[in-house]
Amino acid sequence: MFLDAYNSDRLHHAWLITGPRGIGKATLAHKMARFLLHNPPEEGAGPSLFGDSLEKAHLDKLDTDPNSTINMVIDSGSHGDLVIIKRQPNEKTGKLKAEIVVDDVRKLQNFFAKTSLEGGWRIAIIDSADEMNRNAANALLKVLEEPPKNVLLFLLAHSPGKLLPTITSRCRQLRLNPLETETVSEILTKQYPDLSADEINGYATLSDGSPGYAINLVEHQGLDLYIQLLEILSSLPRLDIPLAHKLAGSLSNKNVEKKYALFGELLTSFINRMIRHMAALENNQSSPVKPALTGELDLMADLGQRLPLDQWVDLWEKITHKMGRVNLDRKQVILNILTLISQRLN
Repeated sequence: MFLDAYNSDRLHHAWLITGPRGIGKATLAHKMARFLLHNPPEEGAGPSLFGDSLEKAHLDKLDTDPNSTINMVIDSGSHGDLVIIKRQPNEKTGKLKAEIVVDDVRKLQNFFAKTSLEGGWRIAIIDSADEMNRNAANALLKVLEEPPKNVLLFLLAHSPGKLLPTITSRCRQLRLNPLETETVSEILTKQYPDLSADEINGYATLSDGSPGYAINLVEHQGLDLYIQLLEILSSLPRLDIPLAHKLAGSLSNKNVEKKYALFGELLTSFINRMIRHMAALENNQSSPVKPALTGELDLMADLGQRLPLDQWVDLWEKITHKMGRVNLDRKQVILNILTLISQRLN
């Protein structure tokens, strides 16, 4: 789609690239940006030596020479015609801000107000656009409404439904779909040759078709964490208190922040997959859920029969809300969540 638009001189000024986190949206946007910076806009090639009108070269690949001068400048982070907008660190805490704020987008407005340093495209990548607050989104809208010449924006969005409809309607959309489990398995096998076939299958299944998320799971021992979680869920409705405290304690330190976030993601993923599994069984359909571990579907069937599916949906929402409250004691959050599930099942 992008190359067709480029070759036909109908390149839209704003592209919204959507899909699950870790599926390659940023990789694609950066590849497109490199392609454009290697192929500046043609204002009219003019006649050839013999007076014939020169046709624009038709390009069928986004690939560029990784050793080119342009790519080396991009790799150094100093290309004057490419800007990346993302969440910035909080000056007081050093941690990333929860949102992209209006000052970040105003930098983009200043960037587009200048002429291209190389005489070609000026390109901005917003990673990710669904992390903008309302004021930042309104500031971006002004750029989208009156884009300068030879300007392109790539907006990445994990949850495009959070964007203002007025932003979405001004973008051409590219939806990246999840990969097949087998494809993610192939990627993990090449990346981590020491993992067993069962581990590869488990990580690939839990990734939901996102190789980036699968790699994140491997790097933070997500499969071991999932096994511990299923062990606790298997003890319900009588919660295994010592086991719950052991797990909660291991995730309460500041240096395991990403693993703590994984706990919430894996728990809500389990509930989501269980709901889909039970809904299919209730409708006499084959389950769309592939097990990540032996016995996982049996556990889903047991828990799914103890509580109506609508109440599991309510639990999913409450867990998501509790995990999103960053200022609470992490150990207590986990214990409260596990206790809440136990109480609902009693």
